[in-house]
Amino acid sequence: MSKTYDIVLLDADETVYDFKLAERTAVSKTLAHFGVDPTDEVIATYSACNLRCWKALERAEITRDELKARRFCMTFEKLGRDPVDFGAVNEMYEHNLSQCGFMLPGATEFVKKLHTDYDVKIYMATNGLTIPQVGRFERSGIKPYVDGIYISEQIGVSKPAKEYFDYIFADLGVTDKSRVIILGDSLTSDMLGGRNAGITTCRYLRDTDPNGNPLCDYEITAYDEFFDIIDN
Repeated sequence: MSKTYDIVLLDADETVYDFKLAERTAVSKTLAHFGVDPTDEVIATYSACNLRCWKALERAEITRDELKARRFCMTFEKLGRDPVDFGAVNEMYEHNLSQCGFMLPGATEFVKKLHTDYDVKIYMATNGLTIPQVGRFERSGIKPYVDGIYISEQIGVSKPAKEYFDYIFADLGVTDKSRVIILGDSLTSDMLGGRNAGITTCRYLRDTDPNGNPLCDYEITAYDEFFDIIDN
């Protein structure tokens, strides 16, 4: 067998990190501190507001700094709560989230095997914010197996923008993009981003059946399937 790819760009949240558990844990602690009972309905309200803000960021409709406070402002408005210092809410949330290095089932073993048994470089490529992503990376247990991490807040541009990937390629000295593959769960950031960058795309579908989306060169439902793509 011959190795097809030299570099794997690995998305973080819901690809290897259990973001849903991390978000629930962090936002519950944060809202409770500010006097809001973190019921399931409240958490769902925050999650919806947060997702709307991140999608707006992907479309370049808001800035990263605007996102941080806006998601909590929207949440408090929908809950009918009095305004508070949403900058302080976000600061506490980012700290709490940074402590939550939870991994999806099998993810740690997958990254370790990819690092140990396959001659590829692994780089995390995430749209997350610096404080939470660095903290979770340090606590996740996969740091020894990952060659580097690229965080959109540090780069100054987010997936799916071509410029995000151009920064990575320049930093790594990539001259042959056909040797690079991105593995992620999101169509709008990972798969569209990969298309914009001109690299191979592979979507991890943990809770969804493959549907042959044109943005995806490959779709997998189990980590082990990725090894057959790397070596063929």
